[in-house]
Amino acid sequence: MGASVIDLLFATEGIAKFACCESDERAAGSPSSRAIWFFGIAPEAASDACSAIPARPGSGSHAREMQRGVYQRRALKLLAAVNGYRVEEFARFAGNERPFVAGGRGYFKGNLYPFPYQARHAWAEPAVTRTGTADKREYERWCVDLRLPAIKAWVDEYRPRIFIGVGIRWRQDFSKAVFGDARSLAEETLTVNNHGKRLLYAADGWRKLVVVPHFSGPNGLNSNASLQIAGGFIRDMMQSP
Repeated sequence: MGASVIDLLFATEGIAKFACCESDERAAGSPSSRAIWFFGIAPEAASDACSAIPARPGSGSHAREMQRGVYQRRALKLLAAVNGYRVEEFARFAGNERPFVAGGRGYFKGNLYPFPYQARHAWAEPAVTRTGTADKREYERWCVDLRLPAIKAWVDEYRPRIFIGVGIRWRQDFSKAVFGDARSLAEETLTVNNHGKRLLYAADGWRKLVVVPHFSGPNGLNSNASLQIAGGFIRDMMQSP
């Protein structure tokens, strides 16, 4: 695999518990008080990349959290729908449940990868400096061989109620993080305003994974209607035996 070419500090931090995530152990729940886990692809910026301390902890103010952009608002809307709210009530949901806020419980926000995602062939100087390798493929192999199994170990320990991954393209990596292998996922297609929205999912005992599209683009969860329907699907799956 050649993981030795990855910077030792980066590699050590990258598999530390909850490294490069945006929530802490309190938010992660426990087998007796299970949380909803919500994972994106990677931190937003190089300054957030990989620390054994969560990358961007909540501020303590749900109002500030809701102002972090379209992605954050749509994530909260999706979770509101999962919890039986209308998506238009996401601010009330956020005030009641305090997802992704420091000190909150029940909602863990993380990232698959420790360095901000870059275009398929791009690997800029900050990435080289931070990871210790000029070979993006080497970094990707390290993620598959060590980072994803680390996340799987967290899942094993904390047993989330459901694991929501954002980004259909990374479905196999989400599967590896939850189940330990790249298994085939079932598909549900939602039709909203003449656009198909794919939801991929699998369950194995207490492990439940749903991979949803990004929150933009014609086939993404880019409207209140699509977020409401997708949230209802996730809610039904979460409540199934």
